[in-house]
Amino acid sequence: MSIKLQILIIVVIILAMLYIVNHVRKKSIDFKYALLWLFVCICVLVLAIFPKLLNVVAKAFGIASPVNMLFFFGFCLSIVIIFTLSIALSNLTDKVKKMAQEIAIIRKDMYERYNGNNRENSGGN
Repeated sequence: MSIKLQILIIVVIILAMLYIVNHVRKKSIDFKYALLWLFVCICVLVLAIFPKLLNVVAKAFGIASPVNMLFFFGFCLSIVIIFTLSIALSNLTDKVKKMAQEIAIIRKDMYERYNGNNRENSGGN
């Protein structure tokens, strides 16, 4: 890996980390979701600073080519992200369902109270 490419990757990763931290500060992303992205950034940063480490890790896992290892870990990371988002979506779906039920109950109570008051007022005349 050329030194120019290393510097470019390092700068891009640092900017990405600052972007993620800024969104955490603004509360536009939950910290628990940002942790995964920060972990990925740190891993890429370490590999950009120490490119020979990629060969060592690939050999340790018994993978012939470091590029194949990157694709494998990228695939695994994608699966983890999809699973995490599926859990979050499921939780939000449950919350929306409960809120819709609560709103329906509140509307029913309001309707009954409004109609009950109208009957009492019209029946007394």
